Amino acid sequence: MIALVCHGGCHDLMPPEDEKALSQKKLDEYGEIGFKMLETGANALDVVENVISLMEDDPMFDAGTGSFRNLNGIVEMDAMLMDSKQRCGAVQCIQNVRHPIKVARAVMEKTPHCILSGTGAVQFARSQGFPEYDPAQNNAGNDYGEAGDRKRMLCDIQYYRDVARGSDHVFSTVGVVALDDSGTLVAATSTGGIRMKMPGRVGDSAIPGAGTYCTDSVGLSATGEGEGIMKICLTHEIALTYAMKGDLAEACKAGISKGSAIDCICGVIALSRTGEISYAFNGVFMPVFHRKSDRKTRKSR
Repeated sequence: MIALVCHGGCHDLMPPEDEKALSQKKLDEYGEIGFKMLETGANALDVVENVISLMEDDPMFDAGTGSFRNLNGIVEMDAMLMDSKQRCGAVQCIQNVRHPIKVARAVMEKTPHCILSGTGAVQFARSQGFPEYDPAQNNAGNDYGEAGDRKRMLCDIQYYRDVARGSDHVFSTVGVVALDDSGTLVAATSTGGIRMKMPGRVGDSAIPGAGTYCTDSVGLSATGEGEGIMKICLTHEIALTYAMKGDLAEACKAGISKGSAIDCICGVIALSRTGEISYAFNGVFMPVFHRKSDRKTRKSR
């Protein structure tokens, strides 16, 4: 059994039809690339890293090159991956790298830690040969407000809540969960966070059990309002419900209902070791790609 499921973020405001169609088209394209990798015998870790990296290079999504800037006009990114042996690696508030997900994998494989943040994450990335890269250089349309507004927002938290956050309904974080023919599950998520966030803000994506989680039985990636997702430990909650009740679709729906109960816009994708795929969201749009196959895979030479 091999399977793959991807999301391109949960929206609380319906995008224009052309943008909606394009985001689904691109997600399908990247998902097909990942699934073909699985068909040729690639392992789940390589697959999720590759698919996430492709989306980090696409300004359509809030990850990597498409990341929203913070109030200082700087891109700070979060990314995480976790496998069914519960190995995990994550970076938070990392700057000036092209693919945060690749650095997160290096954290998992080359350090005794689970999470590196800020300047420490950047220092580690450079030590591992990841070159300096400005994620915003090819995203000229990523506006972040006038200097006066940014200064006011930093000084007036209520203004920030009402204006900067109150009008933002797009959460185009990306996530992938894969199952390879060895039975390994891997879940991964990458994001630039919320538009015009306060400097240093950490969302849910790179927190185990919040935006990303994987057990021997199920892998999950979430998207939406990170503050709410963290409060209910969304992916851990769904994994626990699935372990107790054995119904993945109902577990996802129950988790999203808990998000709705605290007025949190959120979505989740889930993939079980048996190849069951499910997803749920309470926004108006969340592009999703999924495929699975019972065929024997071809080992790459």
